[in-house]
Amino acid sequence: MPRVGRTLLLASSVLVAAHAAPAIRRWPVDYCFPRMTRINTGDAVALTFDDGPDQELEAFLDLLESANARATFFVVGEQVRRDPAKLRETICRGHDVGVHCYRHRNHLFMTPTEVVEDMRRAKNVIEEATQRPTRLFRPPYGRFSLASWIEAGSQGWERVLWSREGQDHAAWATPQSVVDKIGRPMAGDILLLHNSDRYATPGSWRVTLEALPILFDRIAALTLRACSIGELLGESSSHSE
Repeated sequence: MPRVGRTLLLASSVLVAAHAAPAIRRWPVDYCFPRMTRINTGDAVALTFDDGPDQELEAFLDLLESANARATFFVVGEQVRRDPAKLRETICRGHDVGVHCYRHRNHLFMTPTEVVEDMRRAKNVIEEATQRPTRLFRPPYGRFSLASWIEAGSQGWERVLWSREGQDHAAWATPQSVVDKIGRPMAGDILLLHNSDRYATPGSWRVTLEALPILFDRIAALTLRACSIGELLGESSSHSE
């Protein structure tokens, strides 16, 4: 191979590696590209839901209220556009809203320009609906590209992933399997669930909804609380002062 060809191949390989590096969740990459997977707290877990708001949101909000639980909803811009009032209701009932995306696409398969445009479009739609600044961001599938990792920082967003997930989006999921996949959460864990099936197995939201009472019983048995990320970040800040 000619020298110029080798140089171009090497340069292309470096660019591809840099583009995908933030998606890797192991040391030393996670040290170079820090993401929040846990929160410093002694008696609570952070409950999070991705992919909404969808038509079944009311059922989730009612169940959370009956359990005296709070959650963070990482929402999709195209979902918000369909019914912005759902986002306002979420906040009025004591929950957090974070940015997920505008279209539910893996950032590793998008150009940097497409990624940034998607993130900013989602931000604008969400902030227009809530009349509040956005503070939290989680990429689709939990996969940061270099562009989305940098853009999240430039927006001043906390980059949030998770420490435990229920895999409730899978075709084989059952309410008990969701709880079993979460396991026995510890204080500070961030739990990942979904409250829409638009990007997952049809009807999977029902599995999640049926799993929640079982999960709440387990959390209570461990003498933990189910809180939103915002609550726990506020508590962590106050404890450190």
